[in-house]
Amino acid sequence: MINTKNKIICQYPVITILGDNNTGKSSLYNILIEKYDSLENHIPNFTVDKKYGKAKIKNIKYICVDTISYNKIQENNSLVKKQILSSIIESNLILLLIRENRLNLIDYKIINYIRKYNKQVIIILNNTKKIFLDNEFYSLGFKFYLINIKNYKNILKLKKILYKYINQIYDNKKNNNNVLYKKIYTINKNNIKIAIIGMPNVGKSTLINKFLNEKRIIVDNKPGTTRESIYVPLNILNNYNKNIILIDTAGIKKKTKIKNKIEKFSILESYKTIHKSDIILYIINGEKKIFCRQDIQLIQYVISKKKIMIIIINKIDLLTKKNILYLKNLIKIKFKFFPVITISAKFISNLNNILQLIYKTYNMSTKIYRTSKLMKILNLATNLVLPPLYNGKRIKLKYIHQVKNHPLLFIIYGNRLKKLSYNYKRYLLKFIYNKLQCFGNIINIKFKENKNPYN
Repeated sequence: MINTKNKIICQYPVITILGDNNTGKSSLYNILIEKYDSLENHIPNFTVDKKYGKAKIKNIKYICVDTISYNKIQENNSLVKKQILSSIIESNLILLLIRENRLNLIDYKIINYIRKYNKQVIIILNNTKKIFLDNEFYSLGFKFYLINIKNYKNILKLKKILYKYINQIYDNKKNNNNVLYKKIYTINKNNIKIAIIGMPNVGKSTLINKFLNEKRIIVDNKPGTTRESIYVPLNILNNYNKNIILIDTAGIKKKTKIKNKIEKFSILESYKTIHKSDIILYIINGEKKIFCRQDIQLIQYVISKKKIMIIIINKIDLLTKKNILYLKNLIKIKFKFFPVITISAKFISNLNNILQLIYKTYNMSTKIYRTSKLMKILNLATNLVLPPLYNGKRIKLKYIHQVKNHPLLFIIYGNRLKKLSYNYKRYLLKFIYNKLQCFGNIINIKFKENKNPYN
């Protein structure tokens, strides 16, 4: 395995699915990787970023790529054109998906690109008809197959065809040491999954592209460019032995401002991504110079899911120092236990501070604290501020220990703890936070009656 400029290369063939609107690209992608990873619907131009998934046929592994509909090239969007061309260039085999049995002008344009880069291609006619009458495909010089991707037997037929091609790619690789294959995201214990969350157009995709030092995610000033959660590996050399997986998400807006099904699907996907992630980088648009109610509600939602969180104020290049300080103070008043950092994702060059904070907060969440240390903190807290009286008797907090990490969970045992006031519980929580210095993490404290193991 070779590490070149933060990219890790390994020996897997790349098979890319190309096609026009609603030809079934995402459906075929999900079938080949054998899980529901790409959203399927009949909304034109829904997929706007590449998605990578690991797949295999008869224990032979390869990389499957779902792509944006290539009809967007007609809009003279240079970023979309670069995405399509990069997909063609990095591929070892292209599955060109055509609905029914007719080619349009943009299909021919893409075929010419494929010829230019001398790539292997299979044309798949996603056809529900049994009879094929059109002679147009014979003149192309490519192999084509009638495959109804909703038909199980047709999918088995396609996999047999792909198996032959993948074997051939591996054979060619043995005779050509210059062939390289990209490594993609796979779930394992050494991955930290980080979701970039925030309202629309706050700079989430721009920040990911800066991490990668390439335009991997399409960025546009128009809100709503990102529609699906895109998993991107950030393979970096570090002392923590854990790779970071960045997850770009669609901007979350108020329910009253959702205009169509595309936005509804995208926002639901963003909420699901919060559940799957280890750490949330919550991005705030500093340009607005306010800490709005929608941001507060979203941060509270993340807290309710017990996720590690780092709050990032973006676009500070558009703010004065006074504006930045004011905004940081507003956030700190409301969410004092979470780190707040300021950046300009557009111009930032050194991301080490963010990376160090990510590892620091993650390591805190997995830490096991000695009971003796926790007991000292509890005793100090109860000596500084005595627990309240109940029926003339002092409520006693006798013992504390940790029962879980990621998120952190402590149990405190004692007498009459059900009568302990909310304010005193908040005091204990803040005191433990400050002493353990585990900012960015969620601490949960449960109170149990008469369970002191020393009795």
